[in-house]
Amino acid sequence: MLHPFRSLILLLCLACAVPAWASSALPLLKLDMADLSEPVNIERSLVLEDPSGQLTASEVLQRIGEEGREVQGTARIGYTRSAWWLAVQLQTPPAERLQLIIGQTFLDDLEIWLFDGDTPLGPLYSGANRPFAERGEPYPQFLLNLPRLGEGPHSLLLRVESHSAINLPLQVVGAAQGQQLIAHSWLQSGLLIGALLALALFYLVKYSTLREAQLAYFSLTALCVALYNTSLYNLAGLLWPQWSLLPKLLINLPTAGMMIFSSLFIASALDLHLGRLRWLRDALFAATLLVSLGGVFVDHPHAYQTLNLLTLATGLYQLLLMVLGVYQRRPYAPGYLLCWSAALVLMLLVPLSRAGLIPLPAGFYALYAYLPALSMLLFGALLDKQLERVRRVLLSSQEQAIDNLEQYQALFRHSGEGIFRCHRDGQLLEANPSLARLLGSETLPDDLGQLSLQSLVGETQWRWLLLQLDVQAGAVSCECQLYDLEQRPRWVYLSLHLRPHQEFIEGIVVDLSERRALEERLQQLAAHDALTGLLNRRELERLLSETLSGAAKRRFSHLLLLGLDRFKQVNDLFGHSAGDQLLKQLASQLLHQLPRHAELARVGGDEFAILLREVDDEAALGQAEQLRRAVEQFVFTWQGRPFRLHASIGMLALSSGVRDWETALNWASSASQLAKHQGRNRVQQFNPADGALLEHQRQLQWITRLREATERGHFELFFQPVQALQNTAIGLHYEVLLRYRDPQNGEWISPAQFLDAAARYDFLGAIDRWVVQHLCAWLAANPRHLAQLAQVNVNLSASSLLDCTFHRLLQDELQRHGLPPGKLCIEVTEMVALGELGVSAQWIEELRSKGLKVALDDFGSGFASYAYLRHLPLDILKIDGSFISGIEHDPINQAMVGSMRQIAGQLGLLTVAEFVETQASLDCLRRLGIDYAQGYFVGRPQPLRQLADDARRHGTQEA
Repeated sequence: MLHPFRSLILLLCLACAVPAWASSALPLLKLDMADLSEPVNIERSLVLEDPSGQLTASEVLQRIGEEGREVQGTARIGYTRSAWWLAVQLQTPPAERLQLIIGQTFLDDLEIWLFDGDTPLGPLYSGANRPFAERGEPYPQFLLNLPRLGEGPHSLLLRVESHSAINLPLQVVGAAQGQQLIAHSWLQSGLLIGALLALALFYLVKYSTLREAQLAYFSLTALCVALYNTSLYNLAGLLWPQWSLLPKLLINLPTAGMMIFSSLFIASALDLHLGRLRWLRDALFAATLLVSLGGVFVDHPHAYQTLNLLTLATGLYQLLLMVLGVYQRRPYAPGYLLCWSAALVLMLLVPLSRAGLIPLPAGFYALYAYLPALSMLLFGALLDKQLERVRRVLLSSQEQAIDNLEQYQALFRHSGEGIFRCHRDGQLLEANPSLARLLGSETLPDDLGQLSLQSLVGETQWRWLLLQLDVQAGAVSCECQLYDLEQRPRWVYLSLHLRPHQEFIEGIVVDLSERRALEERLQQLAAHDALTGLLNRRELERLLSETLSGAAKRRFSHLLLLGLDRFKQVNDLFGHSAGDQLLKQLASQLLHQLPRHAELARVGGDEFAILLREVDDEAALGQAEQLRRAVEQFVFTWQGRPFRLHASIGMLALSSGVRDWETALNWASSASQLAKHQGRNRVQQFNPADGALLEHQRQLQWITRLREATERGHFELFFQPVQALQNTAIGLHYEVLLRYRDPQNGEWISPAQFLDAAARYDFLGAIDRWVVQHLCAWLAANPRHLAQLAQVNVNLSASSLLDCTFHRLLQDELQRHGLPPGKLCIEVTEMVALGELGVSAQWIEELRSKGLKVALDDFGSGFASYAYLRHLPLDILKIDGSFISGIEHDPINQAMVGSMRQIAGQLGLLTVAEFVETQASLDCLRRLGIDYAQGYFVGRPQPLRQLADDARRHGTQEA
């Protein structure tokens, strides 16, 4: 019977002990009377999540000890849909009245339970969803009176449920001190909000005066901060408890306003160039407004979370603006970054704390309202400093504007250009003295309305200017004629300007009379020869081009090109002054021989061109003959000595198929040159079928091609081997030849086709220089070939042989490339060497003194006799090919070649036979004692590049 009774007693004891054990697990806060004189923070507590929101206080009290988690300091839960319970034990003096302070404004529903053991005392209800009068004491956050407590400890349970972030900074204070806290809090909030409103009003007044956009943005930002603090301190609930929607308006709209207007203020104050950041800004602002307005009318649980994220994004955006200001070197960017740092800290840290991501330091909520206000005050001070700088700049600009106005007035009065203002109809309103002088008067009439620009420039010109003013956005300028007060025309530069939204036209008139006269003079000089006053080559080309294109007002039918014969003798005998005087007198003489519509031009030093109008070939020939006779009869006298000239005239009919002025001048020049070559002092008409003229043209074309060949590398060096007949040769022996490669088809052209043209137009010297320079460079670039070379022969023209500059060039090339002179043999033809025997011998000796060898080429082809050979210091005698061809069948040629061999042997000269084309010829020459043979049988000419070191090495490798 005792065992069941004992079991029942044990169960009752456990049932009684469970509440006591559970309550004993809660954190305990012990307070005495001294502690309650100041608010005491609840530093340790247990929290328990109630997802369903259905737990009762008794159930929580039993479960929180086991399932709750302990929190040190302020419980920061963040955004949640669950209800949360917080529990702590209080040990206070008996019968002492306590008040509980919850330092968070935005908590929707609050329940407070006190338990004396397992006996509940309460509950107390509060929260932001209740009218302000039902929340407890009139305190900005929540101040609740707890019932008097007996001997403790007592369990305190706090249930909270809210759409906003849940942070629970809890304090306990004695009831006597609570009233002082209420008074202090309202005084503090009133001063803060009043200061912010005063700041907003002050800068709004400043904006009304200065109209600076940053002032308006700053004023609106300060106003929004003030309204936000009104909601934060619950002034709206205190003053207007009947407006239930007002607290939401005062928290959502000012929050959006603070973010938007502060961002606009920073960008405007720093004058930032946002670029693509405008898209980010506009999207951020739109989202902020949408969420803020939606949160007022729709009670959605995620509205506060979204607004919290937007606050964080705005803080990052404003930080980006500050960094951009520093990067763009805005004057006050570092100061703004420093002043706004407190607000940025709030905008970055508070949203993270609300989300429960980071804890805030102790006492941070005490600065929650003061940091933005402090930032606003610092901003205001910096803005004032910036505006003061702007004011000084404006004052300086005003002084500069006054100075510019005075300078403008002085410029207006003393300017050398005419300056005026007028109506659109041209009636003058104001004009300076320079315009009066331009119009031919010292002063303008007192009544300027009598003068009109329309009458001064002409009605048609004025209408065109007004049209251009409308088309070209209010500005037009042109050169036109202006008639002065005496109706005398003068060229002026007229510039008109029509300011927007004004009917007055401002203008400047610049006198161009002197410039126009100078331009006409320059045009005269540009089209005429400075010496004779005739048309120059440029003007002649223009007239020819217009005639041939059919666009000329005056059409010409024939072109005469007159070249003076023996004019160079005048310059050589009497000097260039005499030549200039002759040209002047002759130009005057020719002008008198021409019809009225003809044009005479000087196109060269001693060349004149005549354009005849609309005459037939017979009349043109007659006119050309008349000009030739006039030149022939002209006698020039200089220093008492008479001098006569002749003229060679080429005539071209412009209807003979010529298409452009260049061809016309070339054809006329060809006819003139042909007249010179045919005996001078005659007229030659251009005829495309004339063989002599065609040959002359062909030679002229060759000169152009040869000049291009030396410049662009159309020449190439060939070689033809020379074979020893009497003994075995040591080393390579060949003659260098020249070939021209046609750039059009790539064919090789022998010198026979262009040497006559080169000789006639003195181009052989240029060809000789090209050959020597390229041969020396090639030999230096192929040292192995040079080491094997015994002798290389190079042909030389008469002009080069007798030219001292060529001799210096030859010596310089040999020294520059380090070539042995003994390996180079210069060949001169019999006609060159014997034509000027004394001079030739001197230059040949000069060549041999430098170590070079000299060969007489084509011996026997001219009028030479054996006696001349004794006077020429030669090394080699090359027998002309006319004696060698078929020598094995011609005993006379054999006898002549044999005698040449004997004479050369007596003079110590080696002999070379040219044009060896058969084995029989070669054997005959060997019997006659000829030293060397050269011809197609020995070897045909090949490109010299085949003997290059690289080419020979590649050939050896391939073999």
